[in-house]
Amino acid sequence: MATQQATRTETPQAETQPETQEKWQDCTSCRLTGAATLTGLGLYALHEARQQGAFAKVRPKGSPRGAPISAAIGVVFIGLGIGRLFV
Repeated sequence: MATQQATRTETPQAETQPETQEKWQDCTSCRLTGAATLTGLGLYALHEARQQGAFAKVRPKGSPRGAPISAAIGVVFIGLGIGRLFV
């Protein structure tokens, strides 16, 4: 029986970039647009949660059970909007 030996070809490693190169950053208008969009989406989710009775002491009968989830999603999106602005 003839045995075949697998040959391993190694590719040369990619050249490393110099460490002095600056990180890519967004322009100011991109940050503002992204932050405004995410914050607006969060505010809309909070508004809808309020309309569904998420913040009422006694929720109305028949109100959707997803209202607290909508409120949590709204808070998360507002946090993402603030994070987008500063990070």
